[in-house]
Amino acid sequence: MAYSDFAPPRRSRRRRNLVILIIAIAVIGVLVLAIRYRTERRQSIDYLATAEAVAVEHADMADRLGSLLQSLGREERPEVIQRLESMSAEATELRQTLEDAGVTRAVAEVSGLMTVAVEAWDDGIDSLDDAIVVVLDAEPGDPSGDDELRDAFDLMRLGDRAYAGALEAVIRLDQELVPAPFPVFTYTQGEYAALYDAPVIAERLRRLGSLSESSDVAIIGTTVPEPVSEGIAGVYAVPASEDFALEITVSNTGNVVVERVGVVITLHRAASSEQPPPLGIVIPSIEPGASETLLFEDLDPEPGAVYTATAVVTLEEGIADETDDNTWSIVFKRNAE
Repeated sequence: MAYSDFAPPRRSRRRRNLVILIIAIAVIGVLVLAIRYRTERRQSIDYLATAEAVAVEHADMADRLGSLLQSLGREERPEVIQRLESMSAEATELRQTLEDAGVTRAVAEVSGLMTVAVEAWDDGIDSLDDAIVVVLDAEPGDPSGDDELRDAFDLMRLGDRAYAGALEAVIRLDQELVPAPFPVFTYTQGEYAALYDAPVIAERLRRLGSLSESSDVAIIGTTVPEPVSEGIAGVYAVPASEDFALEITVSNTGNVVVERVGVVITLHRAASSEQPPPLGIVIPSIEPGASETLLFEDLDPEPGAVYTATAVVTLEEGIADETDDNTWSIVFKRNAE
C-alpha cells in the first residue's frame, strides 16, 4: 500500500490541535479577565456614585439637624418631633440605599467604613428622637432622658469618625473610579459642635414651656341669622327668619392633636319647665391651630320668647382642658317679624 508524502503524521496533527486548544483557552481567559475587570470597574464606579449621593444627603441632614437643635425654643413641640421623625425616616431610607449597592474588592474598605457611618447616623437620629420625647415628658426635676441624649450623640460621633475614615479610603483609590468628590462634613463638629452636649440640650428642653404638651380648645358661636342688637338686660334681638340655627366654631389652641372633641348645645327657655333636648356632635380630631365650624339647625325657638343658648366643648375622657374658654352662651329673643 502506498502513502502520500504530503500527509502529516497523526501525532503532529494531535500536537497542532492541542496548541490551538491552548491558544483558544488563553484567549478566552484573557477575554474573561478583561470583561470581569471592566464589570468590576463599572460596579466600583456605581457603588462610589451611590455612596457619594448618600453622603450628600447626610451632609444636608447634618445641617438641618444642627439648625433644629439651635432653634429649640422657637419651635412648638409637634413641629420639633415631626422634623425629627422625618429625618429619621430619611436616614433609614439612605441606609437601605447603601445596603442595596453592589460592593467590589476595590471599594471594600470604603464600603465598610461608609456602612458603619450611615448605620450609626441612622441609629443616632432615631435615638435622639426618642430621647427628646423622654426629656419633654419627664416630671420637673426628673433627669430622665439625659443618658438617652448622651447615647444618641455618641452614635452620631461614631458615624462622623467612620465617615472621616471613608474619606481617607476614597483618596487612596484610583481616582478614575471616583465619579464625584465626596462632601466633607460632620454632624457633631464645626458650627453646631456645642449643641451635641446632652446636659445643654436637656436643660434647653426643660426650660421650654412651649414644647410641653398642651391640650386646649376654645369655643365661640353666633346665631343664624346673627343678632342685630343687644337689648335690655343683655338680651340680643335676632331678626325674624324662616330658619334658625346656631353656628359654633371650635379651635385647637393647644400644641397637640385633640381627638373626640364633644360639643353639646342646650336651649333654655326663660320661665318654662319644658326645655328642648340637648344636641351633641363629636369631632373626630382637630390639628393644632385648626378650627372646626358646626351648624346646629334642629332648633326652633318661639318668636318673642327669651332663650339662653349654651355650647360646651369637652375633650376625650382623661384629657384635661387647660383653660376655661370651653363654654359659650347667648341670651336672645327671636323677633316675630
